[in-house]
Amino acid sequence: MEYNEFKLSDGAVLKSYIREDLSERCNSYKERPAIIVFPGGGYKYLSPRESEPIVLEFLSRGYNLFLLEYAVTKEEIMKREPEKEAAEAVAFIRENKERFRIKEDNIVLLGFSAGGHVALSIGAHWERYGIVSKPNALVLSYPVVTMGAWCHEGSKDNLTRGEKERVEYFSLENQITPSIPPTFVWHTAEDKSVPPMNTIMLLESLERVGATYEYHIFSKGKHGLSTCRKDVGSEEKRAEKWMDLSDSWLSDLFSFQM
Repeated sequence: MEYNEFKLSDGAVLKSYIREDLSERCNSYKERPAIIVFPGGGYKYLSPRESEPIVLEFLSRGYNLFLLEYAVTKEEIMKREPEKEAAEAVAFIRENKERFRIKEDNIVLLGFSAGGHVALSIGAHWERYGIVSKPNALVLSYPVVTMGAWCHEGSKDNLTRGEKERVEYFSLENQITPSIPPTFVWHTAEDKSVPPMNTIMLLESLERVGATYEYHIFSKGKHGLSTCRKDVGSEEKRAEKWMDLSDSWLSDLFSFQM
């Protein structure tokens, strides 16, 4: 594996984890789909359990991985915009497709909680930044979606600062258009931090615009499950299937089989 770190224009750090090229020695892919991981943390911090444990899991499934350390805290978000950083990360990876050995039309954003909001935000607003910043698929894990009645208050406060225009812009259930990339989303009914109504509102919007989507709402599990294994704090065997389900969905979407 080749590991590197890249500093984007306004200070965000993009970490790359690129599988070794074995295509000349065995029947292996030279170019692979890329997954960019967006950890959660309520726009206050970046959750470690939704960072490298996720990178290593999907690296083992055959993808080339990236981890975006986007702007967090109210103070930093006044200087830097997480959505803009996500757009720049997608464009940077696509523009360096040969170096990273990735398929430029197979770029996935994998976000958790507030990181799911960042991923969905650029999925909804990519046209502001141009086609080079358009993701090809979204995988959203218990995502923050709304800044309205069912919002995660910490995320709303840190991201919008209570400013009306930002509340409206980042209430993403109202920002979905037919240009939204194919979307996979999962949540748990027991989530008390980011209510599953966030996902339900998103699903209604995806259906309204005729988007391609798949969703799973598991009955058990608290917020922040990550891989749903003990080594990240909480084990949920049924919800753990989200990784197999999303991997299978992406494999079908991109015709990529390990």
